[in-house]
Amino acid sequence: MRVGRGWIWGTVLLLAAALSSPARSAPAQKRLAFLVDSWYPRSHADVIGTRFLEGYRVGDRAYPSPVTVGSVWTESPRPRDMTRTLAAKYGFRVASSIADALLEDAGGRRLAADGVLIATREDLPERGTAPSPTPRLQVVREVLRILDQTGSRVPVFIDKMVAANWPDSQTIVSEAARRGVPLMGGSVLPYVPLDRPLRTAKVEVAVAVASTPYRAFAIHAAELLQGFLEQRGPQETGVSSVREVGLGYWSLPDRDRWGAKVLDALIASAKTRRARAPVVPAGLGPETTVVLIQYVDGTRAVLAFIPRVFDDKEFLLGAQYGDGSIATSGLVLQGEPFDHFGYLVHALVEFYTTGRPVVPIERTLLTTGLIVTGQRAREAGGPVTSPPLTVSYQVPRRPP
Repeated sequence: MRVGRGWIWGTVLLLAAALSSPARSAPAQKRLAFLVDSWYPRSHADVIGTRFLEGYRVGDRAYPSPVTVGSVWTESPRPRDMTRTLAAKYGFRVASSIADALLEDAGGRRLAADGVLIATREDLPERGTAPSPTPRLQVVREVLRILDQTGSRVPVFIDKMVAANWPDSQTIVSEAARRGVPLMGGSVLPYVPLDRPLRTAKVEVAVAVASTPYRAFAIHAAELLQGFLEQRGPQETGVSSVREVGLGYWSLPDRDRWGAKVLDALIASAKTRRARAPVVPAGLGPETTVVLIQYVDGTRAVLAFIPRVFDDKEFLLGAQYGDGSIATSGLVLQGEPFDHFGYLVHALVEFYTTGRPVVPIERTLLTTGLIVTGQRAREAGGPVTSPPLTVSYQVPRRPP
């Protein structure tokens, strides 16, 4: 069991024991309504959905999935979309609409799904704030409308960020909570074991590093950071301000206070582009993004996106503690067969079979707030403190 991820690993081990125990009669698989952008090779629909159909791996161990895909709705199929080919192979239904994916009968009285997984397209805008309603809010509202219509309250998972702006993200979380719909979201990264364990007690500043573009990788780095930092105490109380400083980070008068030694150590440990890493900061381009995060409880954090040092497979995490010591870790994601997604699917199996989120949706609400506010801060050129991201939630207890 890895420190900093004990509660996730406890869940993994308990579920692994349950799945490997002999059963007198195999229960029917739970059916998912899978709402995706397009199911093409290496898409999130592919690396997640295929594991529900074929089984998945957690480390060196393979598991059959007690959850399968019952229906698929594609929002905007690409030329290489495989949905119909896979439907012919695995027997799931290709739906013409969200309602068609969720409902069993034309009259709309019975739900055809035991859970919903939303992996539709939701992008941060190049500039400015995404207008409301965002595509994600529209999809979620249609799902909630159908759940209301059928009197159902099945688990719903949102892949990656909640929505592309803060108000819509809050609305999604509050509307699901008001109905009692189990809701979960986020990135695969908090579930994937780090190279080395990091202790979470007495963290003064934490730093997460990834490549760019920010629009693609910000949610993954923010989820990695928050999944680690939330474990500093039993209650997360949120963030008071966000500032984006870019290349100006290296000339900050209080750079040491903002994790300079940690970031320097992470850059020095880069694996994917280390051989051709530029001189820092002179060789870094304007695409470099550095977001400074002040938590309500005084903890500080940095999200740094440095494409000329790291490629899109590398995500690093480090911390400086009250005694001045520094620790670093991270992970380099492998390509085919993308087995790291098995860790996420394992957690989702528990979510869909028990109806209880493995992690609170408020974590992903906070990480969504961080990345959309970080983008606004980059444009503003200064701190963004309104609205404050005072998202509060009880941190899941780790088993002893």
